[in-house]
Amino acid sequence: MSDLLAEAEREIRQKPREQIEEETAFKWAARAVAAYRVFRSGHMRDQWLRDAEHYQDEACEHAALADHSGEVLRAVREWMRRYIPPGAL
Repeated sequence: MSDLLAEAEREIRQKPREQIEEETAFKWAARAVAAYRVFRSGHMRDQWLRDAEHYQDEACEHAALADHSGEVLRAVREWMRRYIPPGAL
């Protein structure tokens, strides 16, 4: 766990907050897509769908914090739509 703390401190010292939020948004978006794919493959159906929804919410939250223009939020939503059909979550 101390490695995680050291990595987090390095990241905070080296990157602006907006970049951290954007990167975090896309990580959550990737988790949403992965969970949705697992759901679609038939493994633990209900839980993975709920997780995909939660991860999508996290992605959008971090994307909204990344910039004031909404550009990152639009990009994250567009990226997830490539893999998750509209209305699926």
